[in-house]
Amino acid sequence: MIDFTDLLILMVVIWTAGKIFRFLNLPVIFGELIGGIIVGPVIFNLVHIDSELIKVVAEFGIFFLMLHSGLETNPDRLLKAGKKSIMIAFGGALLPFFGGYLTSILFGYPPVTAFFVGMGISISAIAIGARLFKDHNMLNSQVANFSLGAAIIDDIIALILFSLALNFAEKGVVEFVPIIYMLVKVIAFFVIVIWGGNKISPHMNRVIQFRNKGFTLTLIMALLLGLIAEAIGLHMIIGAFLAGLFIRGEVLDKRVFAKIEDRIYGMSYSFFGPIFFASLAFHLDFNAFFETPYFMLAIVLVAIFGKMIGSGIITGILKMKPMESLAVGLALNNRGAVELIVASIGLQMGIIDKNIFSILVIMAFVTTVFSIVAFQPVAKRLKTD
Repeated sequence: MIDFTDLLILMVVIWTAGKIFRFLNLPVIFGELIGGIIVGPVIFNLVHIDSELIKVVAEFGIFFLMLHSGLETNPDRLLKAGKKSIMIAFGGALLPFFGGYLTSILFGYPPVTAFFVGMGISISAIAIGARLFKDHNMLNSQVANFSLGAAIIDDIIALILFSLALNFAEKGVVEFVPIIYMLVKVIAFFVIVIWGGNKISPHMNRVIQFRNKGFTLTLIMALLLGLIAEAIGLHMIIGAFLAGLFIRGEVLDKRVFAKIEDRIYGMSYSFFGPIFFASLAFHLDFNAFFETPYFMLAIVLVAIFGKMIGSGIITGILKMKPMESLAVGLALNNRGAVELIVASIGLQMGIIDKNIFSILVIMAFVTTVFSIVAFQPVAKRLKTD
């Protein structure tokens, strides 16, 4: 019989930690990470880190988190993302990517690890950015539209880089033709799925009705696209993310979409996701504070200023006001679920070690807290201008 004791301990601790972080107006996922630190081998060692049950639930967490990330991504905003959002996205993603890559090389890490580090710090958290603007009553502002549009495109860029990183790790060397072939496959998969979803979605009300199995169909689509992604040499999370784009609130019956989104959200952020985030803490190695403190500091600084300078250069070219440029840079500095998911997969596949993984987790926490704290005075200035 399966022993659920570990699962119960984890759920109680991460629920409590999540409540505390919500009260402090900080992202709950970092409270869940700290919960994992408390009950894991770092402090009290109350949970068996080799529990098969925890591992399986955590894997489901990755799947559902990426599916929900796709659900909360508006494909119309993605397809109609203005030229400005696209330019900001590339500036905000590519500068930290190359900065992270070159910094890692300078500190003696191999190219494949450096590539993964650069990719890890180039990602922005859509959900946290959206909440930031919502908390300051700026969700419908021009700055929010540019930032959230750029964040969506940032995630697409990151998933493409993620696929290239896996190919890079498998080959062991940079081969121009296979890299181009992989890039073409990734972009083609994204384009076909998004275009196909845009054409098919308007007809989905004929299949999904209020009392039908819309949730079940959503899971089938996510699994199918995940398996297709794996069949063409990509990772399943890309298929799960794209499946979420099919289930669109603006074309489905609102009650149907609300039920589907509510169930996916509940499974993602009330059970599977929190266990995944807490289990990440089992692999944290705080020796990074003592063994590679300068590298860790350099990565955090590159992550923060890479986003701000990269997006700032573009917003400057677009002649946005300095305070608006600063707000965009801060909003894009949030990191969250997607960054932690790809970091965990990199650790599982041996692309990065526990030291690098820990640095990426610490970087995500520091940059997100920095963004939340620094955004408050900027938002006040924007409202008074």
